[in-house]
Amino acid sequence: MDNRPETKNAYPSRRQRRNSYRKPRNKRSFPECPICNQSVKFLLTAISVGEDNRPAHFDCVLKLLSETEDLGPKEKITYIGNGNFAIVSGKAGKNLVIRKKIEFENRESKSEWRKLISRNLKNR
Repeated sequence: MDNRPETKNAYPSRRQRRNSYRKPRNKRSFPECPICNQSVKFLLTAISVGEDNRPAHFDCVLKLLSETEDLGPKEKITYIGNGNFAIVSGKAGKNLVIRKKIEFENRESKSEWRKLISRNLKNR
């Protein structure tokens, strides 16, 4: 006696069996950049923007500053740490001159998303 099913699609395919074991991924929600309106997926390099301290892409902040600041022929904007940027001229290590320091992030009010990142990094 033949125990095979009569139709050829009675057994699940290999793909169907493999997918039945996979757990569905949780959809993560990412904050939206206030400058370009796209999601900020990598918060470690984000910069707080505005009064509500929303995270923005580092490149978006750099582009915004380069458009708003008056740069000389051999000057550029660089990040100098702690949410501060500077307009510099010259080469790094030799005749580097900081013409203007730009405090972009508010140091007194730490944003909630930064606190969450700090807690997650400490728990590792």
